[in-house]
Amino acid sequence: MPAAESRSTLIGDRSGWADADGLGLEQGRLMQAVLRMAVMAAGSSIGLGLLVLWLVHPVMGGAQRWMLLWPVGLAAAGLLELLDVLRSLGWPLVRLAQPAVRWRLIGHSVLTGLMFAGISVFIYPQVDAERRYLLGMIACAAIPIGAMAGAPLRWGGMGWTLVTSAGVLLGVLQLDGLVRDVSVPLTLLMALLVMVSLNAIGRSVRHRLQAEAAARRERHALDLLLRDFEQHADDWLWETDARGRLRRISSRMAQALGVNDANLLIDRALIELLRDAEGSEQLARNLSEPEPFRALALRLPSRQLLQTAWQHWTVSGVPLLDAEARIVSWRGVVRDVTLLREQSRELQRLAHTDVLTGLANRHVLQRRCAEAVARCHVAVAGRPAEASAPSPSPMLTLCLLDLDNFKEINDTLGHAVGDRLLREVARRLSACVAGFGDPAAHVLARLGGDEFALLIDRPHPEAEREAMAQALLQALRPVWQDEQAAVDVRASLGVASWDVLHPDADRLFQDADLALYAAKAAGRDVARTFDAPMRAELMRRHGLVRDLGLLLRAPTGEQAEAGRLMLHYQPQFDLAEGRLSGAEALLRWRHPVRGWISPAEFVPLAEEHGLIALLGEWVLHRACQEAAGWPEPMRLAVNLSALQLRGDALVDSVRSALAGAGLSAERLELEVTETVLMQDARRAREQLHALRLLGVSIALDDFGTGYSSLAQLAELPVDLLKIDRSFVAALGEAGPRAQQAEAIVRLIVQLGQATGMATLAEGVETPAQREALLLCGCERLQGYLLGRPLEPGPLRERMRLSSSVAPLSLPT
Repeated sequence: MPAAESRSTLIGDRSGWADADGLGLEQGRLMQAVLRMAVMAAGSSIGLGLLVLWLVHPVMGGAQRWMLLWPVGLAAAGLLELLDVLRSLGWPLVRLAQPAVRWRLIGHSVLTGLMFAGISVFIYPQVDAERRYLLGMIACAAIPIGAMAGAPLRWGGMGWTLVTSAGVLLGVLQLDGLVRDVSVPLTLLMALLVMVSLNAIGRSVRHRLQAEAAARRERHALDLLLRDFEQHADDWLWETDARGRLRRISSRMAQALGVNDANLLIDRALIELLRDAEGSEQLARNLSEPEPFRALALRLPSRQLLQTAWQHWTVSGVPLLDAEARIVSWRGVVRDVTLLREQSRELQRLAHTDVLTGLANRHVLQRRCAEAVARCHVAVAGRPAEASAPSPSPMLTLCLLDLDNFKEINDTLGHAVGDRLLREVARRLSACVAGFGDPAAHVLARLGGDEFALLIDRPHPEAEREAMAQALLQALRPVWQDEQAAVDVRASLGVASWDVLHPDADRLFQDADLALYAAKAAGRDVARTFDAPMRAELMRRHGLVRDLGLLLRAPTGEQAEAGRLMLHYQPQFDLAEGRLSGAEALLRWRHPVRGWISPAEFVPLAEEHGLIALLGEWVLHRACQEAAGWPEPMRLAVNLSALQLRGDALVDSVRSALAGAGLSAERLELEVTETVLMQDARRAREQLHALRLLGVSIALDDFGTGYSSLAQLAELPVDLLKIDRSFVAALGEAGPRAQQAEAIVRLIVQLGQATGMATLAEGVETPAQREALLLCGCERLQGYLLGRPLEPGPLRERMRLSSSVAPLSLPT
């Protein structure tokens, strides 16, 4: 490249302040590197083509003669690429940066790859073993070499690798025996490794070019500072003479100084124009020294109609020196960083503030809590005698607050109302915390959702701690009147104070969370302070979850033999026939250490820890296996969880359980609750219809307590309505409550009769309830009056007796 052209390329037209080292030149330098490597690649293609032609020419005769066109084509494609590359090497960097150059090189790679692939596909299978071995060696060398040549241009190397590897693969697939079986995976592995290497090499080349560009910027600081910044609103160029008077200034910089015409500032002293700026004294000192300076901060009054009253600039300059090291002129750049500073402050605010409420966010609270815990440890480090027992006056307390029933508010009134409620809660809590004293010692934060937290970072008596907790709850209790509804705001509060047993902030958060859990369990709208039994309860719950998981993952036989996880069955009676008609499977757990664990405890634990699907699967398969030994036509009722009904494997699981046990589908009845159906009505309908196609029956459990409509009920393939025990419990009593319950039961029975659904009443415990249900027309019953839950053995015996004798009157 001529020197004049090189200088024009690097520096550009001084009158236009051209980009001396922009992205285009970097792309051009990258293409230069690719072209240099492409020369070798093209030469290799020519050599490979001629080598293959010489190698196979003697054995390609007759009808195979046309195959010699592939090595000739490879050499010709290499020659075409070589001529194109040599021609392009003399182009300036700006022209090399054009996309057409890049795509032309990629095209050359693909074309030569196709020629080489043709050799692999057509010639390789036709030659003798010796030449085939040599062609294989050539391919093993050519694929990575060609790929590496195009590595800086990733898609060039990728194109070569994919095309040639595909050709080699098609060639070896035409072979037989061990050669094909070994060559196919080796070819795929080589192609994969080459493409991975291409990515790594491409990144390495780009990093090297970027490093070279950075070095050039350091060596040519003067040229780099004279780039054209006219396309960037925040970067302005300036140039002064030896006396500091402006010889050249960006029009944007002139406008920022309140002058529309930059020519009016020529010959004005730069220091005079910036005399009102904070930092101008340092700028004057820098301009008097023959040393470059960078990013000198200036703060000056705004001379434009901006949102801020102040502008923030950074100034950099490089002196031009004569032979005696005297300043001839200065050239530099000014950057307006006002917007950047505002954005930085806003990002800082967003990083530390909850957007919805304006409170501190989780990150701030966790950081402050970690700092406070570390400070507490330091404070007690010099007091070993006191370190063995908690301090009577807490040094640090964390309160976690969770709104009660916030999800219901969101679901019923909408998320917009929910957001307004959260802002109101934040306002009330902020006003309450303001009365606690030093604002710096109290961090109120929103952790996410409806969860808030307060960190009390100062020594305080326990009585004050309890008073503050109650004050927080009391601040929320007044009814909040929204545009759409009046909301009764309540919250649960968990409190934990630091002591030497807390190694870090995470432990303090865990304890506060345990206390919050205890507050919710205590009935909500209460505060609970952490104590040791809470952690013991947590460990017990974790132990139950661990043991339950081990049981569910153990072979089914081991669970039954150990007497740990088992099924009992609640008998169900047919009123018309007066005999036992089936039973509902009830899960029981007899822990080897803790004894009987209530389903009301371990089933919610299974839901919380992702074990409910395994648990439901186990119950379904186990119940079907045991019901297969019952006398026909005794029915089995099994409850389905919400997760099972939403899952994709339910139908296959039921089919597998029936087939594995040899139980006919007509004898299986699957129970779902109204609540589960309403969570995803469309998905529930799909699943229930698919189950009905298997032949199983569907029962709607706890009917009358949910929110299903008659229209929705008509769309569901339901065979049985189970009347909830809350209605049954009121039957047989005197008073309005019994009359209302009887009316509801009659309506449910009539609804079932009108829609072809049977009815079953659960929780029958007294003869009066049984007689009332009989008068209402209920068809099936279950409850302690008729039979308590039985283990599989006694149940089978009772079913055998019920099936072998005439119908009897139901138990009283």
